[in-house]
Amino acid sequence: MEIVWLNIFSVLFVFTLAIISPGPNFIMVVNTALADSRRAGFYTALGVATGSGLFALAGMLGLILVINSLPYFAIFAPLVGGVYLVWLGYKMIRSKRRDSSSGDFVPAVATDILHPVAAYRAGLLTNLANPKAWAFYLSLFTLVMIPETPFWAKVLLNLFMFIISFAWYATVALLITDIRIRPLFLRVQHLVQALLGILLIGLGGRLLVTAL
Repeated sequence: MEIVWLNIFSVLFVFTLAIISPGPNFIMVVNTALADSRRAGFYTALGVATGSGLFALAGMLGLILVINSLPYFAIFAPLVGGVYLVWLGYKMIRSKRRDSSSGDFVPAVATDILHPVAAYRAGLLTNLANPKAWAFYLSLFTLVMIPETPFWAKVLLNLFMFIISFAWYATVALLITDIRIRPLFLRVQHLVQALLGILLIGLGGRLLVTAL
C-alpha cells in the first residue's frame, strides 16, 4: 500500500512540474483569456484538462505504448502537431493585424464572443496535438505503472491529474483577466498576441524540423 501511494505522489509531483512549465497549452489559455474573456479561458482550461485526463487514461490502459509502436507514428505525430501549432500561431498574428487595422480598440477580454465549445475544443486539440505530451505520458506511465497497481489507484490518479491541470490553467485565466491586471495587458494586448503567435510558430516549426 505504501508503494502505491508513493507511486501516486511521484506521478502527481512530476506531472505538476510539467503542467506549470510554459508551453503550447499555457500560450493557448493566455491568448484565449486575453483576446476573449475569462469564461472562454476557463473553457479552454477545461479542454486542456480533458486532454490530460485522456492521456492519463490511455497511459493507464497501455494505449499510449501501443499507439507509439505504430509504424511511422514518430514521424506522423510531430508533423500533425507542428502544422497545428504553426496554424494557431498564424491565427493569433493575423487576429492582431486585423484588430490593429480596424482603428478601433475594444477590450477584447470583455467581448466574450468565443463559443464555449470552440474554446473547449481549442484547449483539447492543442493538448492532444502536442507530440511532446505523448512522449511525456509514455515515459511517465512506463516508469511508475506496474501491473500490481490497483484499479482504484489508477482512477484516483486520473482524477487528480485532471483536477491539477484544470486548476492550474483556470488560475492562469483568472489572473490574466483580474481587474487589477487586465488593464496592463490590454495596453499591450496586440503585442502580446503577436508574441504568443510567434512562440507557437516557433514551437511548431521546431517540431516540423525534427520530423523531417
